[in-house]
Amino acid sequence: MILRCSRCAILGLWLAATAVAETPTRFTVGGSFIVSQPKEEFGQNVGNGYGADATVMYHLLRSGLLNLRFDLSGVEYDHEKNRVPLSPTIGGRIIVDVRTTNSIVGLSWGPEFAIPTGRIRPYANAAYSRLFFRTTSSVHGIDSSDDNIATTTNYSDGTGAWVYGGGIRIPLGKISSPVSLDVGLRYHRGGSAAYLREGSIVDNPDGSTTIAPFFSRTPFLMYAVGVQFRIPHGSSPCSGFLC
Repeated sequence: MILRCSRCAILGLWLAATAVAETPTRFTVGGSFIVSQPKEEFGQNVGNGYGADATVMYHLLRSGLLNLRFDLSGVEYDHEKNRVPLSPTIGGRIIVDVRTTNSIVGLSWGPEFAIPTGRIRPYANAAYSRLFFRTTSSVHGIDSSDDNIATTTNYSDGTGAWVYGGGIRIPLGKISSPVSLDVGLRYHRGGSAAYLREGSIVDNPDGSTTIAPFFSRTPFLMYAVGVQFRIPHGSSPCSGFLC
């Protein structure tokens, strides 16, 4: 689901590159495919994650030199699937897939400094982020795997993180194009949190479950490749806040 949303966002921004050039507003939106790489003890407990990031920037300076940036990201770093009877009372007559996913959702905000002109435009940013760790299980029919019969949150926790990053943007097409390729790297200095991985939930013979969480600091690198689009306004006058 996360990867599907990422592809849709990037396709929409790519199509926007064909729009007629207009007066730009102070707002830029973006979408990226992201890979998270956990570090330290966190990296010993879980593997890389894959997902998507959505960005909204407000240009405090019209040139784009100083901006206020907001990011919403989501990665899935582990999953497992078990094929089991729907109910012990009906035995193996109805079989379903139980899918368990472990994910991290991040919401961050902070300043960004960028070189707004040229063919290659470097930038650097810093932010504070809230990280949400979540493990969910869902039941799907084996003949119609897209049908979600039921979903349960097995475990969740959260923590804060300081984020430091940078990257480059390259205009797609003309140098004045509102659409840019964005390649970046962000380091999340995550605080301590409890989280699960594959095998952390054990189903007992009596129908109960045993959950064994890990607890550590949660630093990770996030690699991002995507596109950004500065929203145009048109030829009519607009307020200083908007343009």
